[in-house]
Amino acid sequence: MTELLPLVNQALTPFFAREKLWLAYSGGLDSQVLLHLLWRLREQASIAETPFPILNAIHINHQLQSPAGTWAAHCQRQCTDYDIPFTLRAVDVSGRRRGIEASARDARYREFEDVLREGDVLLLAHHLDDQAETLLLRLLRGAGVSGLAAMPIRRTLGSGELFRPLLDVPRASIEAYAKEYQLSWIEDPSNTDTHYRRNFLRQRVMPQLAEHWPDYRVGFGRAARLQAEAAQLLDEYIDADLRAMTADDASLDLASLAGLPEIRQRAILRQFIIQRSGLALASAQLDTIVSQFSAARSDSQPEFRLAGGSVLRAYRQRLFCGPALQVAVAPDCEWDIGRPLIIPGVGCISAEPEGDFVPLGALEIRFRQGGERCQLAGESHSRSLKKLLQEWQVPPWQREALPLIYCNGELAAIANIAICEGFRAQPGESGWNIRWEPETLT
Repeated sequence: MTELLPLVNQALTPFFAREKLWLAYSGGLDSQVLLHLLWRLREQASIAETPFPILNAIHINHQLQSPAGTWAAHCQRQCTDYDIPFTLRAVDVSGRRRGIEASARDARYREFEDVLREGDVLLLAHHLDDQAETLLLRLLRGAGVSGLAAMPIRRTLGSGELFRPLLDVPRASIEAYAKEYQLSWIEDPSNTDTHYRRNFLRQRVMPQLAEHWPDYRVGFGRAARLQAEAAQLLDEYIDADLRAMTADDASLDLASLAGLPEIRQRAILRQFIIQRSGLALASAQLDTIVSQFSAARSDSQPEFRLAGGSVLRAYRQRLFCGPALQVAVAPDCEWDIGRPLIIPGVGCISAEPEGDFVPLGALEIRFRQGGERCQLAGESHSRSLKKLLQEWQVPPWQREALPLIYCNGELAAIANIAICEGFRAQPGESGWNIRWEPETLT
């Protein structure tokens, strides 16, 4: 039998200096064993008078089965016996358009993210059999390299991190440990319902595999690790491409993109969209986007609407990803230049010392009404703001939300783009550096 205590102790060593560990505690076999292991490690640290993080358990009541309340009570009693603080969260996953399993998982992880603070680590009791099932499920769905990496042993989650210390441990070793220490755990009857795809694999398919390939779990686990390495390497190459093609305004250079092979275009676009919106698109959507934007004329402005309220827009051979709808511009407002001003639906304007802008009088933020003119610092005559914005290649959908800075009723600066005559610092004079951050979805 695998000696779980030294294995988990070694796996968790990098986290022993953290302030707090959280255990995702369902009360089932796997999390019950991990709870017991963590308790033993804490007891050993206490005896040896060595530091150990504060240990907490969190139980998510999905309210999907009638015994759910009884299960929560069982988990709370177990934590009381082990003197481990217990957090109970109830979620509602009924009426969701996605499948029950996916909706429950989403709700569960939202609660996990909510409790994690910076530096906290959430421990999950997924094991090698779970990893094998996940890999096979994703293969059946036609996943790519990232999907076939299955479950990572470690990743960021909200403000903290997620870690799976038992991911290389077969379920048989976990069962043997529970029997050796006479642990009691919850048996969820839905785990035998083969209507659910994972249960079907577990009950019908995996036993057949084990007859012919007894070590299939190890092989699947190795395959997932290799896919994870390949995905990481691929991401590094794509990120390098993306950085080279991304401008200061976070737009993507479509002309440079069009010069690459289509397979590379797809990879870069996928990464660009993930970074800007958090959406991972299906292959069919990527095909449409590649054909729509790579063939766009320099004077055209195509759009492609994505899920979650975001949209891709092209302007002068640059691709932008941002909110789908421009929120109605906020009314004019006063601004104390020493404090950031958040304008709901528009963005945040702020300023730092040692810049070129010198305010003369009370400051006010306004937005375009039409007909504005601006005499830029160093120029002898005023020009139409509309033409200036075109000259500066500000995308049309951003122009109405661009903050105009007025001093005593006179236009003094256009966001962080330009300063008007009379408001630029003279040699030896200290002014302000204006910063403008438009509101985005990410």
